[in-house]
Amino acid sequence: MATVPGAASGGRGGTTSPPAGPPPDDAQRADDAQRADDAPGPTVRRRRQPAQRRADDAHWRAVFAAAGETGVRVARHDWAATPLGPVHAWPQSLRTAVASCLRSPVPVLLCWGGELVVLHNDACLPLLGDAGPTALGRPGAEVWPGCWDVLGPVLRDVLAGATVTRPARWSPPGGDGPAGGRRLTFAHSPVIDESGTPGGVLTAVTVSPHAPDAPATAGPSRAADAPATAEPPAGGGMPGVGGRPVPSPRPAGSAPRADAPAAREVDDRRRTLRQAEAFARLAGALSFARGRAGIVDVVCRTAPALLGAGALRVATADPGAVVLEVAGDGGPGRLDLAADDPLARAVRHNAPVAVAATRDGDGGTALPLRYADGGALGAVDVRWAHPVAADEEPRTLLDAVAGLVSQALQRAELTGSAQLMADFAARLSATRSTTEAIGVVLAGAPAVLGARLPGLAVPGQGRRLRLWAGEDVPAGLLAAYDEMTVDDPRPLATALRTGERVVIHDRAEFADRFPEGTDTAGAHGMVTTVALPLFDAQRRPIAALGFGWPRRRPLRESDLALLDTVADLCEQTLERTRLAAAEHDLVTRLAGRLRTSARTAPPTLDVATRYRPAVSGMHLGGDWFDLIRLDGDRLAVVVGDVVGHQVEAAADMAQLRTIVNTLIRLGVPLGEVFPRLTDLIGAGFLGTCVAMVVDPAAGEAAVARVGHPHPVLARSGGTPTPIETAASLPLGMVREPVAVTTVPFRPGDLLVAYTDGLVERRGRTYDAGLAELCGVVDAVRDAPVEAVADALLGRLAGAEDDQALVVLRHVDPAARSPTPFPPQ
Repeated sequence: MATVPGAASGGRGGTTSPPAGPPPDDAQRADDAQRADDAPGPTVRRRRQPAQRRADDAHWRAVFAAAGETGVRVARHDWAATPLGPVHAWPQSLRTAVASCLRSPVPVLLCWGGELVVLHNDACLPLLGDAGPTALGRPGAEVWPGCWDVLGPVLRDVLAGATVTRPARWSPPGGDGPAGGRRLTFAHSPVIDESGTPGGVLTAVTVSPHAPDAPATAGPSRAADAPATAEPPAGGGMPGVGGRPVPSPRPAGSAPRADAPAAREVDDRRRTLRQAEAFARLAGALSFARGRAGIVDVVCRTAPALLGAGALRVATADPGAVVLEVAGDGGPGRLDLAADDPLARAVRHNAPVAVAATRDGDGGTALPLRYADGGALGAVDVRWAHPVAADEEPRTLLDAVAGLVSQALQRAELTGSAQLMADFAARLSATRSTTEAIGVVLAGAPAVLGARLPGLAVPGQGRRLRLWAGEDVPAGLLAAYDEMTVDDPRPLATALRTGERVVIHDRAEFADRFPEGTDTAGAHGMVTTVALPLFDAQRRPIAALGFGWPRRRPLRESDLALLDTVADLCEQTLERTRLAAAEHDLVTRLAGRLRTSARTAPPTLDVATRYRPAVSGMHLGGDWFDLIRLDGDRLAVVVGDVVGHQVEAAADMAQLRTIVNTLIRLGVPLGEVFPRLTDLIGAGFLGTCVAMVVDPAAGEAAVARVGHPHPVLARSGGTPTPIETAASLPLGMVREPVAVTTVPFRPGDLLVAYTDGLVERRGRTYDAGLAELCGVVDAVRDAPVEAVADALLGRLAGAEDDQALVVLRHVDPAARSPTPFPPQ
């Protein structure tokens, strides 16, 4: 709630102040571009400005350049001249996949998009041969024209079907050729993009000696069908292998085999083959994993064998959360971010943490899992069960695994956020009142954003602000905003007063920006806080929504876009419900003018009346009631319903009500009223009606019903039951006199007449609704008639139709004096 922040304004109505500390040049340019994007104005989304695009490009080229010789070439490449376009326009999944590919210790090819544009890493260079210098950024068909008729369909099958292939082998002919009698093994897996569909294919390649007694091909891939005696592919397609062994964990000090070095080379290549296959399996399984829990399960099951680890743990954290969820070997299931545990330290400091050797193992590493921009989203803790040779680099493989896992977790976070946003929008669309909409906003917006302590400030009386708070907001925090006015120096009031988004990255920033304000949000554990102004259709601030996170949360471009989307949904809903409330009030007041002509009840009757129009819109419907004083302290009660909810139905209702009222006042017998009505105005309408003449002196009530729900009579001490009458055609079709049913109505008895909106619901029968109404009457039968009417409307709420209701009780005349009907 009042996790009202203080600070950087921007986005949909202001500017965003930078985080504390001097940012790098690229980050500064990104901030400058964000401020340009977020200038005041309509909420139409703008394209990123040139400065932002340059900053994105520079950031990712720096990431690529740090990943070896090929990474430098990728960073310097003119991607705008390729089918992939400039780096800043790449989808996040492609950027992360390229970064992971470049850091892989095994030969990896990445083919992206419909043209299967080629990217590769350093380990692939010996395999590319003559095609190597020009392969980057070119469609695969141009890189390997001689073998594309074999390789292309395999990659397209993986791209189209999102399937993972088993390792498939291909042996270039001629043991003395460039291949040196070696064998290439391919394992393909799809890379799932932000839309949940395959965007590219990741191919791990392994080189091994061609054993004479081993089959030349294996696996379902079409590459496996290439004959061992085929001519070498033209165009430099995957010729020379040469390759160097990939560093990998092996026991330190292990004795060399007697036939070294040839035996060691064979062992190294077999180990490399196993690693490549395991890496491909991990990549494929991560592509198909759904949700954070599914991804973590894949890592815990697959990564230990790939890394040669004796134990592995994975920690994940919601953005801004202070508790990590831990899975894997050795627990715990939940870990405080401040704990002195390698996982917590790796996330907290966003840096690798070395784990010293113990009696039970030989140490390991806790490595942070990162967003594409470098922020920590979790960590992986790997322990090796045996010493690792100092001259080898197991961290290289661990880095590659961490890159794949980070990409999968970020994709899952984006997918989960999109689903939460869809659910939030659906719940908002179903709200029917401002109060209901505010409740959904306070419950749903924090869930979408992973935030806490939501609060909504709206204008109150005078300059006072009224605060609506979420259920988890402590009383102490609420009390701190009891006297808040529009001039309050804190961020929530500032956002409402100025119409600017206020973002506070940490509490030091709050102190700098709001030196006169009390940091109530910080006092209740919030670190990063946000206040969003909400506007009406004329772009005037009508409310401010605040919330926060207990850990510093860098608000990235995607986060700011999410904030804007949340604000837009809230604005539209509040404006819709405000207009609906105004329409509803107008309809209710207008309808009250049409409902009844009698102003006082006979001394022996207590009467309560209610009318509730349809739940939304200008639905002045066709329901009505009328109370007509007759001679001898008799009271005529008419309740009717004309089909429709538009102006025409309201006009028909007013005409019918006037004619029925006149006929009854003229003394027309009750059974003749409805056929006379048809004679007077014809059959151009359709509806239902019940007319009753209640005679307290005679202790009876006469009832005539035409297609209308049955009135309910609750006798003193008896069970409420519907009044059964003879069947009749609906109103507007009656040509013959209607049978009149007379029932006793003595002191203490209760009589209820109503329209179908009170008992009919979709998916429920009329009899079930009538039984529910009788049950409510039975529960409150001894209460005053006003309380009975309120109970019926309250407990039978939820209809999409108008509701009209009349409740009468026969009372002892000595117990009361005549009273006017309550205003409608």
